[in-house]
Amino acid sequence: MKARDILTSNVITVDVETPLPEVADLLVRHRVGSLPVLDGDGAVAGIVSEDDFLRRVETGTQRRLSRLAEFFTSDTALQEDYVRSRAQKAGDAMRTGLPHVTPDTELVEIVNVLENHNIHSVLVLEDGKLAGIISRSDLVRAFASSLHDNAQSAEDDRVIRKSLQDELAAQPWGRRFENSIVVVNGIVHLWGSVGSEAERAALRVAAERIPGVRGVEDHTIVRGLMPLRHKL
Repeated sequence: MKARDILTSNVITVDVETPLPEVADLLVRHRVGSLPVLDGDGAVAGIVSEDDFLRRVETGTQRRLSRLAEFFTSDTALQEDYVRSRAQKAGDAMRTGLPHVTPDTELVEIVNVLENHNIHSVLVLEDGKLAGIISRSDLVRAFASSLHDNAQSAEDDRVIRKSLQDELAAQPWGRRFENSIVVVNGIVHLWGSVGSEAERAALRVAAERIPGVRGVEDHTIVRGLMPLRHKL
């Protein structure tokens, strides 16, 4: 499974000039944790998230440093912190340089990115443009879907096998093959020995006509053509 299989493509975005109160309203109203920020050309400039509202003067949660800590903190760091805690536009509050993935990135790599960077979502870019976003919630949904798909596939395989067994049981030549059938993900595997090529063809056709069969793998061996076992 790849990024393109689970990404959210209908992404709500803001631009660098979007007022921060509007950004906060979008986060709350749409129940999302972050929003991509686009520049004037429509390219991704950064991302603004719930984390960017934690240290704000409006709520009295801005970072407070002791005199000693201020002395050992560079002016640049103090200035950046000042801007982030008082920013009025998305462009001043956003974070830049965050990792991203492409539509063809495997899920295992996406998980590595989320864990290694301790982030809750990652942007999906294609040719530099925003293709979508993947959050941890999307991965939970992918997990839940895989359980359902696997369970449904197993049930479908059981139905196919039973249908083929019933079909063979109705044929005078087919009863002995009822237990020589394995079905995996819609693929019927035929095993055992057959008396002739005609019998082999009949088995294959019987399997192919069962609804839901995606393919037939013939592992049978024609009696008389079976390889001899050499005695040591």
